[in-house]
Amino acid sequence: MQRRMGRVAGIVAVLCCIPMLASAQWTWTPQTGRFVNVKKLPKETAELQIEYARSRMLERDYKDALQETVKFRNYYGDSPLADQNQFLRGEIRVAQGKLVDAAKEFQQVVSEFPNSSLYDQVIKKQYEIGDQLYERGKVKMKRKFRLFRKKPFKDAIEVYSMVIDNQPFTDAAAEAQYKVGLCHQTRKEYTQAAFEYRRVVEDYASSDWVDDASYGLAMCYYEAARPAEYDQAPSKLAVSAIDDFKRRFPQDERIPALDEKRKEMRESIASQRLKTAQFYVKRRDFDAARIYYQLVADGFGETGSADKARKWLADNPSPEPSAADKVLRAYQKAS
Repeated sequence: MQRRMGRVAGIVAVLCCIPMLASAQWTWTPQTGRFVNVKKLPKETAELQIEYARSRMLERDYKDALQETVKFRNYYGDSPLADQNQFLRGEIRVAQGKLVDAAKEFQQVVSEFPNSSLYDQVIKKQYEIGDQLYERGKVKMKRKFRLFRKKPFKDAIEVYSMVIDNQPFTDAAAEAQYKVGLCHQTRKEYTQAAFEYRRVVEDYASSDWVDDASYGLAMCYYEAARPAEYDQAPSKLAVSAIDDFKRRFPQDERIPALDEKRKEMRESIASQRLKTAQFYVKRRDFDAARIYYQLVADGFGETGSADKARKWLADNPSPEPSAADKVLRAYQKAS
């Protein structure tokens, strides 16, 4: 009786397992001597596995598509098609809208398969992703109260930097280098932007991006300039950069606008020196004041500050050559 009950229990247990095995797609394999979940097995060949993963992507089942690429790695990792499988992972991430992750997946093609025929396609994809992130940032910047408005530009910088590292000193790298500067400038990170623009001018001197980088450099110094009460080093750099741009690109249509900015910067520098002269007047150090008034009158003749300096000098003539005059003449001679 007990033996019969044991047999019945065994049969019941097997019958209970059958639905589970069917739903999980378990199949007995003589090679392994055990049941294997068919869903976890790859397709019969590497080519079929990649195409199946791609089909899952086209059906927008991105999670399953990525899992199928993992299967490829596990079973066909040494296949000549491994670089295509990795490239497909990047395409899946793009379809998901995860652009930075996509760029990193594409980067793995370069890192793991340096001789891959997909190298140029990787660069193209990364560059397209950088541009998409930059455009996304421009849209977000228009939304005043949106959080993390500047993050897409940071992401774009990361992706453009991949392009530069992958193909240094090429036309693609020159453009990416310029756009790194542009992203920093849009984020109002003028010091970093100026550094990146200068790299374009110095490292890619023969590229088509030197004029835009030179213009961006001048604009960064201009945007970083402060009122006359503060240090005028950025204003001086802006004037110098504008002069350099005009010398190198005399026919550029942006020169008239730059001339206005140069005039503004010159006025700011002159105003600071005028304030310094006025400070010495208050201290009744007229010799020192005369030096600064004369510097403004002689060096910034086109500014409004120069008119004020000339008026003060006319109203306060030096009766005889003073120590200040001697210093001024020595300075003028040296310069």
